[in-house]
Amino acid sequence: MKRRTLIASATAALAAPSIGRAQVWPANPIRLMHGYDGGSNPDTIARHLAAPLTEILGVQIVVEPRPGAAERLAATQIARMKPDGGVLYLMTGGQAVVSATDKSLPYDLLRDFDYVGIVTRFPFALTVGPESRFKTIQAYMDEARKAPGKLTYSTSGVGSTLHMAVELLLSQTGLSLTHVPYKGGVAAPYNDLVGGRIDMMVVTFTGGQPLMKADKLRALAVTSKERHPGFPDVPTIAETLVPDFDVVSWLGFAAPAGLPPALRDRLNEALRQAMARPGIKEKLEELGNDTRVSTPAEFRARVEQDLSRWRPLAHVVNQS
Repeated sequence: MKRRTLIASATAALAAPSIGRAQVWPANPIRLMHGYDGGSNPDTIARHLAAPLTEILGVQIVVEPRPGAAERLAATQIARMKPDGGVLYLMTGGQAVVSATDKSLPYDLLRDFDYVGIVTRFPFALTVGPESRFKTIQAYMDEARKAPGKLTYSTSGVGSTLHMAVELLLSQTGLSLTHVPYKGGVAAPYNDLVGGRIDMMVVTFTGGQPLMKADKLRALAVTSKERHPGFPDVPTIAETLVPDFDVVSWLGFAAPAGLPPALRDRLNEALRQAMARPGIKEKLEELGNDTRVSTPAEFRARVEQDLSRWRPLAHVVNQS
């Protein structure tokens, strides 16, 4: 009897699904959704992580871009979905800006989503063309002080985190610049920057560093409190203009509210394992990302912090 019991137990153990499979994730495949175009920074990060997560969890991860309205369309759709692990949301720091400045949203960022973990963090660079007369960020701001509103800067759009980073800087220095928003990445504003039609461009390191490394863009300052490891000669705004200035955006995995804690914790662990895979961490860091994975609690706290930071600047977005 004892021998038969041991054989039966061993057979049951072999037949039982491993953690991360049907026992843990009832939905297959998992849809990893984000609010931007294919080839964007969120899409690139999602696709780099989809393959190792598929292997670790034993469930296919399918990346689904849902671009439109600065992430509003994706968030609205995801917030209404079942919290069964069948859909995940690669949320960006821009969502905190949208939620802090738009009172008409049909979702609430803290009520309608559960947070799994931040996977990447990244600052922005304030850049000029290679022939620009501005050699330092101080020179640019000195001219802005003498001629309020005359100098221009471009970003990826009104209400983007890049836009709000500059507006936060202006609110802390009392200076005035004219914002020129663009859509479609770096190419369009780059041509106008080099052609002298705009004076400065704010970029992510993912999008801008190929041009910076090719000496087609010159970075005047970085928005993080510490210098960027890939560009150690570029000073920070905190060093040069406003002490303690620190704007760093992020990408993180979230889900519709109600995600079972077992799924949340297993996915957080899977993210840590994926980031430790050979080549993954290095590739993402080459793209300008800090790849430390946060806890779910740290992610929620960061969202709360960002909402508090950007709410006082809502008028900037609403008047644009």
